[in-house]
Amino acid sequence: MSERPRFGLGAIVRHRDFGRGRVVAYDDDRYVILFPGGDAKTVAFTFDGLEAQDGRGDPELDRIVQAVRGVLGDHGWLDVDLELGKRWVGGTLKLVSGRDDGQAKDIPIETFFKKLVGIRDRLRVLEQKINSHPSLAGEEKLELQGYITRCYGSLTSFNVLFANRASWFVGQGEKDG
Repeated sequence: MSERPRFGLGAIVRHRDFGRGRVVAYDDDRYVILFPGGDAKTVAFTFDGLEAQDGRGDPELDRIVQAVRGVLGDHGWLDVDLELGKRWVGGTLKLVSGRDDGQAKDIPIETFFKKLVGIRDRLRVLEQKINSHPSLAGEEKLELQGYITRCYGSLTSFNVLFANRASWFVGQGEKDG
């Protein structure tokens, strides 16, 4: 019998060696905990050096949410393919200044990923509006579609973040292959 999580997503916990952190994910037997500075660690459910710091996060609710997402995704109500790849969960995007006096900036990968998916969603809406616009000529629609396709192409560098290849950005010259 596999162990069950004691803490849910978002729970603040204290690790005896690493200090305070937030549960950002878990799988069958381990938590992924994000500690200050963007340091993510995996910790077994059975590790006894981990204690709750607040009451947030409920593993049972997490299981229900995952089940509902699965059902909605199976019936086309939710795009379940837009998930961050497991190796990136709890990760950090580090922006380092090119100047010696510049301070580095750390951004949680999850935050960056949500913004990236937001751009994708807005491009899709723009695409739909262009295609259904009553006063644009066919040539104008094609020209604007070309710009959108090139935008997707510019975003292909970030495909590595997606858990599912079907969710990747596809640019010009990549749609036929």
